[in-house]
Amino acid sequence: MISSRNADGRPRIIVSGIGTGGHYFPAIVTALELLRRKCDVYFLVRKGFQEEKIAHRYGLKTFVIDSRPFFGKSIFAKMIFAFVLIHAVFKLHALTHDGVGLAFGGFGAVPLNISCLLNRRPFYVFEPNRIPGRATRFFARSARRVFLGMPPTTPVRGRVSVTGIPIRQEFKMNRWVERRLRRAARINVLVYGGSQGARFLNDMALALQNIIPARWNLTIISGIRDYARVISSKKSRTHVIPFSETPWHEIRRADILVSRAGALAGYEIMALEKKVVFVPFPYAVDDHQYYNALYFTEIGNALLRSEQGLTPNRLGKCLRELVSHSRKKKTALMLDAEKRIADLMLKDIENEDA
Repeated sequence: MISSRNADGRPRIIVSGIGTGGHYFPAIVTALELLRRKCDVYFLVRKGFQEEKIAHRYGLKTFVIDSRPFFGKSIFAKMIFAFVLIHAVFKLHALTHDGVGLAFGGFGAVPLNISCLLNRRPFYVFEPNRIPGRATRFFARSARRVFLGMPPTTPVRGRVSVTGIPIRQEFKMNRWVERRLRRAARINVLVYGGSQGARFLNDMALALQNIIPARWNLTIISGIRDYARVISSKKSRTHVIPFSETPWHEIRRADILVSRAGALAGYEIMALEKKVVFVPFPYAVDDHQYYNALYFTEIGNALLRSEQGLTPNRLGKCLRELVSHSRKKKTALMLDAEKRIADLMLKDIENEDA
């Protein structure tokens, strides 16, 4: 068997976090943990995309490939996908020849996984959602392990380990204390649509301005595309920002949130032990945000409300309900996912060398 170590004896691990923040932030956290353990880590990025900028900010060694989405695209876009995929796999060939792959889901995982398969090298897949994505389902049986951020709703083929979702250290610090909400002179509400914002949540937030109590303040993370419209309609006690690179600051300051139910964003909110109303994006593939939110309501102070039929008055009622009541957590959140992943990978590499 070919060794998974480079010339100086360190394990070579190629990490792909290509995609959205839900892919590259957990990937970066895990890559940094592997670096701390003296691994030779390469971080796959697309040239000029956000994952490249963030990876450089954290001092990671990057390797540039191109990768495109496939599902839901036109025939022409799918033809481009095939061409780009072949080029990326060819470019990765030498890198994966004596390395181990670690792919954090989505279309960005495909070139790395295929390159590892062609080189007969082990690779690992991380899936944050309770409903595994299509790339995860396709490669799960061939992967050495599938790491899951949350317990899945249906069985996943292959060797599975539930590890939790790797989150940045800032989400593990200064965690919320319940009595703060009861003593607060003012209640801070954060409407959080994620890095791209959410038009429906922005509309709900603008309507909430007219019905929430006078001692409540409102902050909207609107997304860049909707920022001009939202800020033009805000009132004096509403604060609007287009995007935050340090969302833990806004989440910490909030007493209660309204949020979509992306796996990473939801997990970060739960880590800070905030009260939250989850409104899943109704057009998410396989309705995976609904099942994420369902899990969050089981482990924290969270309510799940469908976008269909939700009105500002109904949302305001949910917020008042959360302000008045707290639920005891049933399950402790895993906050050491990157360590669990690194432990299992390095143990496998040691067994491979034995």
